[in-house]
Amino acid sequence: MSRIWPRTAAAASLVVAGAGAAVVVGWPVLRMVSQAIAAVATTGVVPGLGRTLAVSLALAVVVTVIGTAVGLALALTARTLSRGWRRVLDASIGGLLLVPPYVVAAAVVAVGGRGGLLTGILPDVYGALGMTLAMVVAHLPIPYLTIRMAWREVDPRLVEMSRVTGARATEVIRLVLLPPLRVPLAVSTALLFVSALSDPSIPAVLRGRMPTLAHTAYIEVIAWGGESTAALIAVLLTLPVLPLLLAMWRRREAGALVDPWQGHGASPRLVLPRSILVHGCRVLSVLVLAVVLLLVLASAATMIRARGSLLTPTMMDVIGSTVRYALVALLLAVPVGLMTAWASDRGGTRLARGVDLLQTSLLLMPGTTLGIAIFLAYGFETPTPFGQLPALVGGASLASGSVALVAVFMAPAVPMVHLAARAGQRRVPRALHETAGVLGAGRRRITLQLVVPQTGALVAATAAAVVARNIVSVSPVVFVSTPDAPMVASFALDLLDRAALEQTFALTGIVALVVGGASALVASASAAALGARARSS
Repeated sequence: MSRIWPRTAAAASLVVAGAGAAVVVGWPVLRMVSQAIAAVATTGVVPGLGRTLAVSLALAVVVTVIGTAVGLALALTARTLSRGWRRVLDASIGGLLLVPPYVVAAAVVAVGGRGGLLTGILPDVYGALGMTLAMVVAHLPIPYLTIRMAWREVDPRLVEMSRVTGARATEVIRLVLLPPLRVPLAVSTALLFVSALSDPSIPAVLRGRMPTLAHTAYIEVIAWGGESTAALIAVLLTLPVLPLLLAMWRRREAGALVDPWQGHGASPRLVLPRSILVHGCRVLSVLVLAVVLLLVLASAATMIRARGSLLTPTMMDVIGSTVRYALVALLLAVPVGLMTAWASDRGGTRLARGVDLLQTSLLLMPGTTLGIAIFLAYGFETPTPFGQLPALVGGASLASGSVALVAVFMAPAVPMVHLAARAGQRRVPRALHETAGVLGAGRRRITLQLVVPQTGALVAATAAAVVARNIVSVSPVVFVSTPDAPMVASFALDLLDRAALEQTFALTGIVALVVGGASALVASASAAALGARARSS
């Protein structure tokens, strides 16, 4: 009886969580796909989007190639630096996670746009050039951090042995450093491509006369029209993710995105043979840091030259509203993520793999697709067997759109918490579980003294990252935000429409300070407390 009860409870938990996911994500996505198919069959929307699709694909490919190459060069440089300089590079590139893409685009305008610092020197930044630069800088943490994580497993003794045997730097990179990057590099490339393809905020600032899919869908949604076009674009934005999902489902292990959550110690410095390639990576890293510094200085100079007030009561209200919704979504997402992780662990290997893959699939869904799907499904009253469901999107909807905002915040938060909890479970060897049980330790004691110290720090750090991500993210929140519940992203895009660059930079600076400080405090405090508890136990 004691063995049957956990499995029954786990199955019931997964059924409840699955029903919630079907309502929040499954039904909107299915309805969106049906609308897209109907649009292709009846109205012939595809020819009208042909040029936009071609431009968007070309832009995403260029950004992916450049971003992957730059991320690889930065990661290689980081592994050859001392720990202090490596932390500087990690902070400089990783700190871009706290900067929304539209702020990078605004900084590009502050440098080379009309009235920018270097307007007379640089070419026109509106169009392909400006969007490419902004997208590469904004999404650079994706390839950089992925490659840095993958290279933590490289044994420095292999590099040293290669140097002793006279191998050149290109041979060390090809034979030692590149093999561990096969899966992580494929994942990061796909994520970078999808991020560049589905970002509506940078084209909103720098597109010029170049149309893009994501921005076209954004215009259709905020204008409350063109539902068929928005649905078709959302489906097109999801297609690049399907090969990655298929490859992950065909793998025996579902750890392609679970393993990075497990964490590692400080990676040792690699001493590579001197070559033009290594020096070229260092030069490229210096150039990238110079570009980032130039964008920061241009933003600061724009705020200094501002004649009006940078901070307004409306701005503070928007920040407070966004933080409250992000915290509410976190309070709901953490229990759900922990429940699915616990149920996966109790349900057996096959069930755990399936749940992990479903959570990973939800995490990889483009935010633009999710936002459009929820807007199309719940923007109006929905008939159900129990009556009419009130609209959930819009100022006149149920709770002034709060339900939809919490839903879009929870959708990526639950998979992140789940993966963090599952990684913490995997850090405790199964043999240690069995040994503790043989020695008479009960289930509760094993959980509190073995699993919680390993899982708690990861979950707490992930929770802080979830809040940061929700506050600074553009999609899907801009597709369901309302005037009664203003969000930072939608408010900043309104400021940029009025060319209020200085207020946009001030808003982002406050958000970055709040999010970065709170995240660092929560993560360090939880890690220290749980680490002390693990040592005492």
